[in-house]
Amino acid sequence: MKAAIIATMILLLPAALFAAPTMGVYFTYNGYQMSYSPTALEMFDGYVYVHDTGCYLNAAEFELCYPTGIAQVGWTIPETSLQLGDPDTGISITYWPPMDGWNPGYNLLCTLKLFAMMGCVNEDGSPTALADGQIKIVVHSVSGGILGSCWPENYLMDFTGLTSTICPTCISVQETNWGAIKSLF
Repeated sequence: MKAAIIATMILLLPAALFAAPTMGVYFTYNGYQMSYSPTALEMFDGYVYVHDTGCYLNAAEFELCYPTGIAQVGWTIPETSLQLGDPDTGISITYWPPMDGWNPGYNLLCTLKLFAMMGCVNEDGSPTALADGQIKIVVHSVSGGILGSCWPENYLMDFTGLTSTICPTCISVQETNWGAIKSLF
């Protein structure tokens, strides 16, 4: 019986090690849609969320990288928070009261006001420079990490930075039968 329990724990260990909390830019207020297709000269919002922190989050540090054709024109943080820096060059934000990382499982860190200087397609239907553009959460230029702090112990945790897509390109599919697909291999 002990051997079965130890074997199960050993098998579950890699899953626990790779289940790091994540941080990304989402385009819906509930933190689930990571792609958006803006029109030319459109102002839209992006929401920076963290998922699966498993603690009371009281601070975060990160930096954002935008594609050509997307400009950040502002951002807001929760009302009782303090900030140092800005998302383009590295931002540090503190939260009080700390945010519950268990319920509902995600937390809004800040809201970005973004502006699309061009749309996803030109007038002739060809893709613009925004096609498959990426908004990335990258390491803070000073601290060298994508970090969060858990209250009350104030230990630091690393987040995995996610990439969101502006103007995702569509991939066409060809209808065929199963025999034709099997013949490819």
